[in-house]
Amino acid sequence: MRTIGRWTLAAGVTGVCLLLAGCGSRSAGKTGAGAPAAGGAAASKLYALVPCGQVGPFFEVAKLFKAEHPEIALDWEQENMVTMTRKVLDGKAAPDAFLSMGDLEMDQLEAEGKLEEGTRVKYAENSLALIVPAKNPGGVKGIADLAKPSVKAIAVPDPALNSAGKHMKEALEKAGIWKQVERKILLPRFAADTKEIVMQGKVEAAVSYYPCSVEVHVPGAPPNLPKEMKLVGHIGSELYSPFWAEGAVIKGARNPEGGKMLLEFLQRPQVQEIFRRWEFVREPAEAGKTASETEGAAK
Repeated sequence: MRTIGRWTLAAGVTGVCLLLAGCGSRSAGKTGAGAPAAGGAAASKLYALVPCGQVGPFFEVAKLFKAEHPEIALDWEQENMVTMTRKVLDGKAAPDAFLSMGDLEMDQLEAEGKLEEGTRVKYAENSLALIVPAKNPGGVKGIADLAKPSVKAIAVPDPALNSAGKHMKEALEKAGIWKQVERKILLPRFAADTKEIVMQGKVEAAVSYYPCSVEVHVPGAPPNLPKEMKLVGHIGSELYSPFWAEGAVIKGARNPEGGKMLLEFLQRPQVQEIFRRWEFVREPAEAGKTASETEGAAK
């Protein structure tokens, strides 16, 4: 292994993980963080844990939900995906609705018996993006370029903790370049950190959830592609198993029926359009494009 600044390059996915702050935690609902009060008030309150990668679309979704259900006080807390998964696994949180960026986190919770049976649903197709620093010093135009000598370091979210990392490892293996790039891979603990590392020019390329390339962590702010970063494009969907943002009610939740209402709401066409504007729920034609094919549109 060798280091770049305070980041460690790992020779494989079992190496040392990068410990950064992720997107942090904050309450975005109107009544503050934490689970709803017990007793009769619980039925009128709904507590949701939302990954920071969905703050943009969920802010809009929450307004629509509140308009349709004024009798329910929706409290939602934004948190890093890894952190919020850990909270539930450790029994420190039992939200009425738990939303994920992908399948790995939900599989972990289901394996530990944390999900209310029959409540796990898919609501927004997710995908992987290849991102580079604005000047693209590695000359990366597609996934095959990651094996080039000009690409010395690649940031991939830890595959043991993040759906993005799990599916990127799958893509690299299917593309036939995993062994060539394995020793270049930097393993951030949080998926959100790959974007920060790229913008700081610490790596020549990174993978992120495609929607996270334009995500902002401020509720109400529009999608935005940072000027310090270039979006090369989608990593070809033929290289990894399809995965979705998913949701479920957590066992021990105070208002499981309210959680089910929110999960149903997330699957409505009007809500799907919101996620589409935030680069989720790709159309079939777009889903088949590779990073190199979408590069022109991303410039």
